[in-house]
Amino acid sequence: MRIHEGPSVLINFSPLMARKTVLLIDDNDDLLTLLRTVLEMGDYEVFTARGASEALKALSEISRPDLIFLDVKMDDVSGPDFLLLLEEKMPEVVREVPVVFLTGFDEVPKSKAVGFIRKPIDIDTFLKDTQRFIETETGYTRNEH
Repeated sequence: MRIHEGPSVLINFSPLMARKTVLLIDDNDDLLTLLRTVLEMGDYEVFTARGASEALKALSEISRPDLIFLDVKMDDVSGPDFLLLLEEKMPEVVREVPVVFLTGFDEVPKSKAVGFIRKPIDIDTFLKDTQRFIETETGYTRNEH
């Protein structure tokens, strides 16, 4: 019996090929599940938090994410207030990781967030928006309904 051996394949896992990581912070379980599923289908590594305390814990336990999606209005704290708290406790995260608000409002308060995506979220463009925020690390306003 002869076993066929194919050619050796070397895979170079350079930082450019590394899987991107996203932290989703929202108090809506259904939205967290939906966005997690969409992002995982787009080959992102996804962590979720249901509020400020879970988010701070996640950020202390995981390596720095490439992007943070943050709900503007949560039960325990507002998104802008959480961003201020995060800047106080982990200033390097606010400096180095783009934060994007998720909101049902037409405008968001001034903050260090790089932009926002309006709810209800257009799933067809969500992965493109995610990639753009990670690649550019800058924001733009997503107003489409």
